[in-house]
Amino acid sequence: MEVEHENLTVGLLEVADTITSEVNDELERRLDEHALACQAPPYKEKALSIVRRDAEGRIVAGLTGKTFWNRLYVDMLWVDESLRGQGVGSALMKAAEDEALKRGCVGLWLWTESFEGWDFYPKLGYKEFVVQDDFPIGHQRIGLEKRLA
Repeated sequence: MEVEHENLTVGLLEVADTITSEVNDELERRLDEHALACQAPPYKEKALSIVRRDAEGRIVAGLTGKTFWNRLYVDMLWVDESLRGQGVGSALMKAAEDEALKRGCVGLWLWTESFEGWDFYPKLGYKEFVVQDDFPIGHQRIGLEKRLA
């Protein structure tokens, strides 16, 4: 697809449903160059996974996320229904906060939806920073954050 801007052809755009390592690596390299030129640190992620297993080794609760710059982004938090209300989710979040501190983070942030127990996080000290209506339709997507001491 050709894109015109002020009567100038910008070039051909490639649209794909995959991200190749060539594209990913080149964009990361260019963004890092720009960040350094602006006296900002480059964007470097470090993954985090915290799980609880049952006696048979099955995952019954878990949290995934990543740290970059000075924050931990919590991507997924799940607790099996049989364990909900027993402090397992709170324990996972506390372990994530502890690890964030070890990694030099000053805070955490996450997204949740109105149908996914969004009221759990404020009990742990998280504050809303944005609410997006109809994301998905009929629901809300909520951004929450917490500063660490």
